[in-house]
Amino acid sequence: MSAGSKWTGARVLHRTFNGEQVTIKIATDGQDALVARGHLADVQPGNDHVHVWDLATGDFRLHDMRLSRSLLPNIRDDERNRPTPRDEARHADLVSRAQSLARSGTPDARTISAARELDREWKSAGKASPANYHAFRSAMDEIFAANKQRIDQMKADWAANKSAKERLVSQAESLASSSDLRAASDRMKSLGDEWKRIGPCEKSDNERLWGRFNAARTRLRERKDQEFNKRKAEWAANKSAKERLVSQAESLASSSDLRAASDRMKSLGDEWKRIGPCEKSDNERLWGRFNAARTRLRERKDQEFNKRKAEWAANRSAKERLVGRMSSLSSSSDYRAAKDEARSLTDQWRAVGPCEKSDQERLWNDFKSAKDRLFEAAKRDGEQRAAERRQRAWERVSRLEEQLRNTEAALYRAQDSYSRALSARSPSMNNPNWMTIVRNQQERQSNARSKIASLEQRKSDLVYKLMDARSKANSL
Repeated sequence: MSAGSKWTGARVLHRTFNGEQVTIKIATDGQDALVARGHLADVQPGNDHVHVWDLATGDFRLHDMRLSRSLLPNIRDDERNRPTPRDEARHADLVSRAQSLARSGTPDARTISAARELDREWKSAGKASPANYHAFRSAMDEIFAANKQRIDQMKADWAANKSAKERLVSQAESLASSSDLRAASDRMKSLGDEWKRIGPCEKSDNERLWGRFNAARTRLRERKDQEFNKRKAEWAANKSAKERLVSQAESLASSSDLRAASDRMKSLGDEWKRIGPCEKSDNERLWGRFNAARTRLRERKDQEFNKRKAEWAANRSAKERLVGRMSSLSSSSDYRAAKDEARSLTDQWRAVGPCEKSDQERLWNDFKSAKDRLFEAAKRDGEQRAAERRQRAWERVSRLEEQLRNTEAALYRAQDSYSRALSARSPSMNNPNWMTIVRNQQERQSNARSKIASLEQRKSDLVYKLMDARSKANSL
């Protein structure tokens, strides 16, 4: 910027020093100033003035020391304090080192320490030219501004990290009281990893929050250790119980009663599920033995089942033949022989042995149905025959009753004839045929008596036969 242009549009200020009015005009670059007595509308470089080179430090180059000293009594004489070439070289080196530090990137503690050391060296290096002074201060300001920005960013990061860690501490303290220790432990480990990634905050906050976080981790670990010790005791009891089940299962695997062994093995499996776990290695080993025993029993049972299936197939064929024969008997007319054979077939059925349940029920129903049809037909035939026997018996009773009535009628007539024969008049002895007539009368009487005796005997026989026939008819 040219000397003329930096004063164009410059600010003009009016101040009072020690009771005297002065006018100050500050250059547009903010580095130089013109000072003049009185309350002036403007100040030009050619007027009586003080030329101030650096407003920030108060270093002046004076054009009129008499006027300047009267205005600013404490000002130093730049003409007498001008730096030597040796001072300039030292200041140039300090400027170079300061600029090198400023270019080194975001300052750290070592950079700030070096900058402060440079600042101490600068203050002890004596008077510097305005150019070196401004270059040095600019580099130092850049360093300290970057450091302030770093510190501000660091404080912001610390605040964010503090907030993040407070959140982790809150979660950790909640996890320390969780009932699900396994999930809480896994989550606590994740919180620990997250804590490491967060980064630091202020030392006091970091120590306080870490203390709470670590205390929560310790409480959870202690609860987990207590639970683990408790589980170890439970695992020991469970291991003992499972060893007992394994011993029983291995014994059952060799049992001859496969059905009872299979039922008991199922109960052992249910009991195994109720026992609960033991240590993983023990659990896997014991389960391997237990399952191997179950597998051996199942294989033996499968072999036995296959054998029984063959037997069941043979038994089914035999029972199908018995069903066929029983079905043919149900249409027989010789019920006595058919019933005897049916009883024999029933004995054979019992001797055959079982087959599959579905076949057994179906064949037995067919067999029993055919047998029932036979015996129902035989029963109907027997009832019909019994009815015919009863009918014949009562018909015989009727015939005997009729014969008895006829015999009684004949006996009545014979008795009447005998009575007439007895009451016949005897012939006169004078009758030449007297003897013949008497003999005829006696013969008629004798014949009548014989007939009566015969009819009475027949009646007696008929009464006996009738009583017997009635008794038999009533018993049918």
